Amino acid sequence: MLDYVKHSVISQLWQDYSTNLLQLSIIQASLQTQYQEELRLDHLALIDLPGPESGIEVLSRLFSYLGYVTRGQGYLAAKQNNFRWLAEQSTTPQLAISALPQIVVADFRREALAPEVLKIIDHYAAFSKPLDNNRLTFLQEGILQHDETAANEMIALMMNYLKGRDWPLPTVNEYEMVKSHNELLAWVLVRGRQVNHFAWAIHLSKCFSSLEAFNSFLSSSLKIPLNEKGGLIKGRVSQGIKQSSTLAAVKWLKLADGMIDLPDRFIEFVWRYPKQEGESMLWEDYFTGFIADNADRVVESLFLTPIWEIN
Repeated sequence: MLDYVKHSVISQLWQDYSTNLLQLSIIQASLQTQYQEELRLDHLALIDLPGPESGIEVLSRLFSYLGYVTRGQGYLAAKQNNFRWLAEQSTTPQLAISALPQIVVADFRREALAPEVLKIIDHYAAFSKPLDNNRLTFLQEGILQHDETAANEMIALMMNYLKGRDWPLPTVNEYEMVKSHNELLAWVLVRGRQVNHFAWAIHLSKCFSSLEAFNSFLSSSLKIPLNEKGGLIKGRVSQGIKQSSTLAAVKWLKLADGMIDLPDRFIEFVWRYPKQEGESMLWEDYFTGFIADNADRVVESLFLTPIWEIN
């Protein structure tokens, strides 16, 4: 029953994320038509405002009810951004092709924020309602007893919390003030804790021999704009991971008292290398962590670059 809940939450997060994401539709359609391939998911990421009832600790606790545990953490100093990656706890080895995606959760260090920014963030974070941990614990116990009603309530509670903002939209001046100090934080202030990207595990593809080959398919064949900050590919073999990502499309969004241009969600592509030479089949055979310097540039896919605009 717990597997059902985990798969349902990931599936619903994917459905919400992929709705009206044109780049994703183009890539999926072409992969199916040209290669008859459906790529595996590597991870997804959510960023929250820091607050008494929001932030990285709250997100980590929420996913712990699904059996996810912390595998590592990092810090992006230029963005005052704490991040942590979680993976499902398993007592038996898992095949890489069947493992659920890791979940990256993040927030921002309040003590590193400028006072005028912190005043705005604290105001909006205060709207976040606390998790009902007693109820979640009760539902978790019911799920372990194969209670379908408890499972469905757990799914509904999680999806309601992860739908985006539980605070009002900021004003244009508030958004611009935060953006002038921290563009990533400004994005979260507007879009909330919804999934900002999913990543595909290109190393598990049957049709592409390298991340470079996949990038060529995207840029040459599909004309999908890629994030070139830090180079098209972030990472190297010696780190155990290479990453690339699309540039998020720019959308025209309404705030409390006006309109702004804001990047939409983006798509990441990951190539993980085996820890040792030889055939790799299990999830643990690969490097499963993240590199802060790479993540620092990948997440800049959410920064304003007006190349690919949509209404």
